[in-house]
Amino acid sequence: MNTRTLFYLPLLFITMTLGAQRSTAALAAEDRRALDEARVSMTALLSTVYTDSSETARFTACRDLIRELVTALDRSHSFTYDFSALPGLSVQYPPDSTFRVFTWELNVDRDQYRHYGAIQKNAVQLELFPLLDRGDEWLENPENAVVGADNWLGYAVYRLLEGGIHQDRPYYFVLGYDSYGTYRRRKVLDVLHFDATGKPKFGLPVFETYTDSDLLLSDRARIILEYGAEATVALRYDEDLGGIVYENLIMVPGNYGEGPVNMPDGSYHLLKMTPAGLWREEEQVFTHKYEEAPREVAKPDEGLDLIGRSRRGGGRR
Repeated sequence: MNTRTLFYLPLLFITMTLGAQRSTAALAAEDRRALDEARVSMTALLSTVYTDSSETARFTACRDLIRELVTALDRSHSFTYDFSALPGLSVQYPPDSTFRVFTWELNVDRDQYRHYGAIQKNAVQLELFPLLDRGDEWLENPENAVVGADNWLGYAVYRLLEGGIHQDRPYYFVLGYDSYGTYRRRKVLDVLHFDATGKPKFGLPVFETYTDSDLLLSDRARIILEYGAEATVALRYDEDLGGIVYENLIMVPGNYGEGPVNMPDGSYHLLKMTPAGLWREEEQVFTHKYEEAPREVAKPDEGLDLIGRSRRGGGRR
């Protein structure tokens, strides 16, 4: 399989979604039956995407999954249909339910993952924006870039949060996970907003964070946590603390000859909104630190991972 072809898979979204007009009727029984059938088909395709040992089979299933999803959504009031229980397909809504985000990832080979997805607006007229994973092309300052859906960083979304208001328009925090590679994983705190024409944009300089030397990281538009594959790193909203909590990472030697990797040291950062509308990094909310980064003890996989895949039975995580 020529993996360059994978970059063009999302174009299927574009060629299949332009100009669709919708009626004002509710989801009809015929449409619901068709969507139920699509759900069964998509479940089988997702199983192939995540578990088949053949690169060609995974690629083909991913292509067919895109077509099946677009065809399914190309129905009146498809936004009301619930796809959230499909294993391996992350379907996330913000608190205001004005849109939803579909994402999944494809294991290209040992060291490469590609991500696919789309944003569907909550509208009578189908508004579907494909997400094109260009993360491999982000070589400099990935935390500062503000980009469109056609230049997306690439990750599986596991939660959407209300962020605030910027220039009289709402923005949302996107919490994402990227299997990334053999020895490293990533979690991303991204910012999603919509421009004056209604098109999605990713990244917004709403953070007030600092280096270890207390220098302001100006124009930081997202936070990327890259860490060793054996670690589990928290990135979540904490109701009790009233902000976004994420773990502090320190660089340590890798255990498998992969070179230095970042690992959690037992302390956390907290982002809270200021009266000026910025999300300021407060002092580490738990002060205990280890002299060396703690390593997780391996334990049997069980349950589902962040994007709804079974942890049981094969496949890298």
